[in-house]
Amino acid sequence: MHISSSPSQQTMVSPERDAASRVGVSPVVLGEPGLFLLALVRIFFGLLWFQQLAWKMPPTFGGLRSYVLKEAAYTFVPGYSAILKHVFLTRFLLLGAGVWSAELLVGISLLFGLFTRLGALLALVLSIQLFIGLAFAPGEWYWTYGMLVLLALVFVALPAGRRLGLDALLAPRWYAARTRHRLARLLAWFV
Repeated sequence: MHISSSPSQQTMVSPERDAASRVGVSPVVLGEPGLFLLALVRIFFGLLWFQQLAWKMPPTFGGLRSYVLKEAAYTFVPGYSAILKHVFLTRFLLLGAGVWSAELLVGISLLFGLFTRLGALLALVLSIQLFIGLAFAPGEWYWTYGMLVLLALVFVALPAGRRLGLDALLAPRWYAARTRHRLARLLAWFV
């Protein structure tokens, strides 16, 4: 999939585009309206993560303990309950600080379009953990956690921070440096 709306990049013929044209399939190109809509969805997704920080604020992390206990009781993965009870709950303040910090990073990354794919990877890990623990708990909607996983996957796959985000400023610099530095090659993918 080619998502650039830049005229100079749209006229380039990549090996993928050349192979696709030989078999009669043309690549999908998102124009400015599609990229703008994707950026709005990214910002909304970031707001969802950011909003969830309010009910588990440091230093006590409020209602987080009850949700971890709920996860331990209703998980569908064998052994996950024991890990939650005997590892995470015995070190709850460390768990709370880690969860809160991770969700803050996801929120900032997605809201500001800053290293968006890295934030999306972290959101994916958190979403999978939530799905495993809460999808089949009473009073929970399993599809909510499934959608969190799928939205995170979308933002891992697409560089959504390049519209209405700081990744638009960072991407050219990291792409220019990627041939000289290994770290730049990795960072170029995350923006």
